[in-house]
Amino acid sequence: MTLRILIVDDSSLIRKLVREELLTHLGWEVSGEAENGLQATQIAEELKPDLILLDLSMPVMNGLQAAPVLKQLLPATPIVMFTSFQTDYLRDQALKAGVARVIDKSNSLAPLVRAIQSLFPEQPSELRNVGT
Repeated sequence: MTLRILIVDDSSLIRKLVREELLTHLGWEVSGEAENGLQATQIAEELKPDLILLDLSMPVMNGLQAAPVLKQLLPATPIVMFTSFQTDYLRDQALKAGVARVIDKSNSLAPLVRAIQSLFPEQPSELRNVGT
């Protein structure tokens, strides 16, 4: 089974870095990308991703606004908020909005990978043989 992931972040650099990391894992694919929450809500229903990675601070519609809409559209799809804004209040608000995990993006991508693995333990966690 392939794990289809939607990346939602207003930074094209962050989307690129996350996409490159995700694609190093067997069975993981990036099914789409969006640069704000509104775009995410418009394409999520069509793409039907298995997982949504959602930034908090974005123009047009931020992550806290988009999360409940995405959960309404795809109730079984977990949302991981990947943000550099970490406060107890924001974490609580994100969880109330339907987010499964809140991960700090100011460090490495390893916590994000671990969060995905914890949400999908049946998925293979081996790395692709990158560069060969």
